[in-house]
Amino acid sequence: MHGGTLRRFAVLALIIGSCLQARVIRAPQVEFRQFYTLGPNGRIVIQNLYGDVTITAWDREDVLVEAVKRASSRKGLDDAQVIVEPSAGALSIHTLYGGNEIGRPASVEYRITVPRSAALDDVKLVNGGLSIDGVAGPVKATAVNGAIHAQRLSGRAELSTINGTLEAEFDEMSRTRSISLCSVNGPIRLSIPSGAAATLSAHNRSGGIDSQFGHVSREQDGQRLRALINRGGAQIRLENVNGGILIKQL
Repeated sequence: MHGGTLRRFAVLALIIGSCLQARVIRAPQVEFRQFYTLGPNGRIVIQNLYGDVTITAWDREDVLVEAVKRASSRKGLDDAQVIVEPSAGALSIHTLYGGNEIGRPASVEYRITVPRSAALDDVKLVNGGLSIDGVAGPVKATAVNGAIHAQRLSGRAELSTINGTLEAEFDEMSRTRSISLCSVNGPIRLSIPSGAAATLSAHNRSGGIDSQFGHVSREQDGQRLRALINRGGAQIRLENVNGGILIKQL
């Protein structure tokens, strides 16, 4: 093969490689950003089938919804819609799929900033992880295939996962605000503030329990822990099937 032909093949290979790389880097995506008035104690409902959700608290009474849609094609992007429905004292956020795209649906990543005392009334994720930071109001959240990481909480909490890690850290605890953490396939890690008063109950069917409080007993249906922390207080319940449980003090 002559030198000129070799050079032409080399240039052609370079061009093809550059096109393939550009196709990966420049996958279609659409960004969404909008403010909504809610009030300090409003309720927020979130549902997302594909993609992560990050929720951060701030000292304002409105909600900032930011979303990024990603798909392998323009048709995939058009098939997924970001729906935000405000009502009196409430805000509903979810992704609606038209079912017109064959194959892998578009993913939607949400970044939502909420009033600190807002109630996360019902947060449901199917394929994606959830991160919550600084929310003082009640939190109810579930994830199917994804982890839940919550930090600087101070309100009632009901968190559950099926396949993923569940981490919850509380800055404050009240006797009237219960905490429930449940997992099927993944570890649970709970951190509570120093000096907190709580009535603690933990059950793990197949994994172990590591706790700074109380005594772990072995029973026919797994390991159990019951403890009164500072003479008892807030009701804390942890349930796991396949994965460890860790309970510690901040």
